[in-house]
Amino acid sequence: MKSTVPVVITAVIGIVMILDFFLPVQSVNNMASLLQSWGIVISAFAMGLGAVNLLRRHTGIIAKGEKSMLYSLLLVGSMILTIIVGLFFGTGSKLYDFLFTNILSAASRTLYASIAFYILSAAYRAFVAKNLDGWILLLTGVVIMLGTAPIGAVISKFFPAASQWIQDIPNTAGMRAIMMGAALGVVSSAVKTFLGYDKSYLGQGE
Repeated sequence: MKSTVPVVITAVIGIVMILDFFLPVQSVNNMASLLQSWGIVISAFAMGLGAVNLLRRHTGIIAKGEKSMLYSLLLVGSMILTIIVGLFFGTGSKLYDFLFTNILSAASRTLYASIAFYILSAAYRAFVAKNLDGWILLLTGVVIMLGTAPIGAVISKFFPAASQWIQDIPNTAGMRAIMMGAALGVVSSAVKTFLGYDKSYLGQGE
């Protein structure tokens, strides 16, 4: 009984949201809007709970004096400082803008820049032409790069035209196939959830 009630609630909410998309019925639209408002409120509480859990976790690490204590101190201190500045000075203040622009944005750019090295190493391993698939991937990558770079048009007009054709035809077809497969997977997962076969969101197995 305890696991049946959440399944029924999930199924009803899912059906209401689906009907709201397909049926222009005012009562259904109003119910869907109300459910979306509840979802926003629940998400806000979930974010607050996540912040509390994060503080508990890292204050425990600091109290125990673990090796990663320095990172936990930095995280907790930054979090508390940002909350205090946002509450007392406002998100439009110069101090908050300074923290966002010179610390958070700079750290984000550094993180993405470091990811470029992992992408480069992965591309190197993928472009090793050991078989037919590797040769196709390597040649396609070379054509795309030469077609995008200005030097490709200087070498031959073939590279820009071929690069555009690859992006418009094979690449678009592949992306659409991936999106269709993902959509079918989402639908099948939703049906399993609605029928109660998938209870992983309740902390249970199928």
